[in-house]
Amino acid sequence: MQEQKLILGNSKEELKSIKDNSIDYLLTDPPYGISFMNKGWDKVLPDTDIWKECFRVLKPGSFISIMSSPRSDVLYRMIKDLEDAGFDLSFSPILWTYHTGFPKASDTSKKIDKRLGVDREVVGSLSDIHPRYNSPRKGGDKYGDGFAESSEAPPITKSNTDLGKKYEGSKLGFQPKPVIEHVIVGMKPHGSKSYIDNVLNFEALPDNIKRTYPFIQTPKPSKKEKDLGMKREGKKDTIFSNKDGEKRLGEATLPGYEHQNKEVKPKKNTHPTVKPVKLMSYLTTLFTREGDWILDPFNGSGTTGLASKLLNRNYIGIELEEESYNISTERLSISRKDLITYFKDVLTNEQTKLDI
Repeated sequence: MQEQKLILGNSKEELKSIKDNSIDYLLTDPPYGISFMNKGWDKVLPDTDIWKECFRVLKPGSFISIMSSPRSDVLYRMIKDLEDAGFDLSFSPILWTYHTGFPKASDTSKKIDKRLGVDREVVGSLSDIHPRYNSPRKGGDKYGDGFAESSEAPPITKSNTDLGKKYEGSKLGFQPKPVIEHVIVGMKPHGSKSYIDNVLNFEALPDNIKRTYPFIQTPKPSKKEKDLGMKREGKKDTIFSNKDGEKRLGEATLPGYEHQNKEVKPKKNTHPTVKPVKLMSYLTTLFTREGDWILDPFNGSGTTGLASKLLNRNYIGIELEEESYNISTERLSISRKDLITYFKDVLTNEQTKLDI
């Protein structure tokens, strides 16, 4: 009988109630320490004491898969913290790849004009070059950019100053939107256990994943996937823009983004960093067997729990934020039968024959 346990609380304390050497796999998407969307919970990396508690509860020889930003500074610190907690990290990473990135760096010309207090000339619209704005979208967040079914296109501008024209097109620094995220792979040293007991179940993966491994190419979750199992009415959000036409979703408190554009379609799942169920399912398939216990000490919106339910694994999720806990409780209320119907292509032929 499959078990799923959701706990509202701080992992540093809640993990103490779990027995030593009782968990088969650690799969989690923790805070990255990059202040994503100015979220307070993402400003710092997890307390190393949490990783030490995870180390204690894992069985010897158990694997860990920890999502991380590709930024070298935070990736280095995350790996160092895991190593300090006792984990063996002598493994190659897995790289989650998705195709919705664009350079995230300040426009030098726009910054110059802003400093000089000069308005820029509008010469066109992004709808002329970007398919996202060409027509209303069906099926939700197709492009994985956080916008709902349709959005007003930002204008294309050019500088009215000689200095601004000189630096038109150049960028201040370079921070690409992460089209690759790292999955740090590690292990609790196995002692007397053999590596043979921990062979990756590689052959159970779909052929398209095996062909590109260790790159796992999976799109970001659609709005429909994010809202699976949720019955709440949904939270309305608003698009705000600054005077240059740059847009932010629900970020009216950011300096310069006081101009309200429009409300977008209400979202039931408001968690900002939802991972795809397919990604978590592939990782679960690689490192566990049916009936194993999976731990996620940073439960978020519950995607690891959905993958565990889909693949007939037991699950413990711990979440600090009450709103995220409530979201994951709703999402995990979905039946396994409905999950299998939605994600049938993730399963092997044998798995789809399971009694559900």
